[in-house]
Amino acid sequence: MLQIQPPEVFRPFTVQLPVSKSEANRLMIIRFLADGSFDAVKTDSDDTVIMQSLLKRMTGQPRNYEYNAGDAGTVFRFLAALMAVTPGNRLLTGSLRMLQRPCAPLVDALLSLGADIEYAGETGFPPLKIRGKNLQGGQVAVDASVSSQFVSALMMIAPCLEKGLEIKLEGEAVSKPYIRLTASLMQQNGVETALLPGLVRIRPGQYNAVSPYSEADWSAAAFWYALAALSPGCEITLEGLNPASSQGDSAAIKLFARLGVESVWNNRGLLLRGGNSGVKELEIDFSDFPDMVPAMAVACAGNGVKAVFTGLSTLRIKESDRIEALVDGLTRLGFRAQSAASDRLEIFPEKDEPKTGIVSSRGDHRIAMAFAMLSVKTGKVLIEQPEVVSKSYPAFTEHLKLAGFSLKEI
Repeated sequence: MLQIQPPEVFRPFTVQLPVSKSEANRLMIIRFLADGSFDAVKTDSDDTVIMQSLLKRMTGQPRNYEYNAGDAGTVFRFLAALMAVTPGNRLLTGSLRMLQRPCAPLVDALLSLGADIEYAGETGFPPLKIRGKNLQGGQVAVDASVSSQFVSALMMIAPCLEKGLEIKLEGEAVSKPYIRLTASLMQQNGVETALLPGLVRIRPGQYNAVSPYSEADWSAAAFWYALAALSPGCEITLEGLNPASSQGDSAAIKLFARLGVESVWNNRGLLLRGGNSGVKELEIDFSDFPDMVPAMAVACAGNGVKAVFTGLSTLRIKESDRIEALVDGLTRLGFRAQSAASDRLEIFPEKDEPKTGIVSSRGDHRIAMAFAMLSVKTGKVLIEQPEVVSKSYPAFTEHLKLAGFSLKEI
C-alpha cells in the first residue's frame, strides 16, 4: 500500500510522458507483418513489453507455444487476429481478469473468414486455440459496440489477405478515434484505408518498413490535466506529445478547458496552467474517449462539480469495472457518486464523512493514477496495489515525487 501526500505548494515542473502504448502496440503488429522488425519500436510499459515478448516468441519458439497476454486486452485482441493468419498451433490466454473479458465479436468475425479458432474454456471468452492459416479475406461483419480493438485487429491483418477486407461495423461503434488511429498508422506504413460510415475498406497490399515512431501518451497526460484542474495556479510542462496527434485522448485539451485548465504549446512541450472555471455542472458523452473518465471523475469530484458522464459501457470490461471502482473509491474518500445505469456515472457536489482514506486500485492502472491526484483535495490518500501503474506508465510514482508529492509505503 502506498501513502501519497501532496506538497503544500506546487512549483513548476516538467515530466516526460511514456510512449503511447496504443501506438506502440499497433506499430509492432504492423512491423511484424511488414518485415518482422517489431523490436525496433520503443517500449516502456508493461503492455508494450508483453506485446514485444510474445511477438518474439512467435518468431523464435515452437509453433505450439502457449502465449499469455496477462491483463493486456490490446495485446490479446491484436494477437488473436495475427495468429489466425500466421501458420502454427497456439494457445492464447491471459490473466484471470482477461478470461472474464469478452472476445466473441472478434472470434466470430475471424471464423466467418475461415479462421481455425476454438474456445479452450467458456464460449465467448479467452483462452483461444488458434491454428494459423492463409485467409482469403473479402467481406466481414463485426460487432463494434463492445470494443474498437476488434475492428483495429481486423484492419491490421487486412492487407495480408488475398482479397483484402471490407469490414461492416455493426452496432454503435465505440472509441471511434482508435479506429482512426489504426487507419492513420497503416497509411503511414504504406497501406491505404477507406473509412466510410459504418464501413472500413482495405485493399490487399504490402506494408512498407518505415522508420518507427511512437509519440507520447495522451491517456497518461490526462492525469496531469486532472492535477492542474485540482490545483489552480500550478504549471506543468508535458514533453513528448504531438499537437497533431491521431490519439483520441488528445481531447483532454478541450475537456479540461471546461474545468479551467489552459493548454499552451511552446518549444519545450505542452504547458498546463491550472485555473478555476467556476463551472458547477457538466454533462459529457465519453463514447469516443472512455479512458479519460477516471481523470475527469476525480477532477469533477474534487472541485465540487455536479457531473453526468454517459457513453461508458466499455468501462465495465476494462482491467476493472471502472465505473464501480470510481464510485467505490470516491465514496471511501467522502465524495458522492452513483451509477444508476450500466453506462452512466453521476458525481455530486455534496460531501460525506470519509469512510476510509484507503482506495483499492482493483488492479487497474488508471484507477490508481486518478486517485493519486485526488490527494490534493483529501490531504493524503492510501492506494492498494500502486504498482499496477507500470501497465501504462512505469515512471508515474517517480514523476509524482518530481512534482513534490511525498510517497511512503505502508
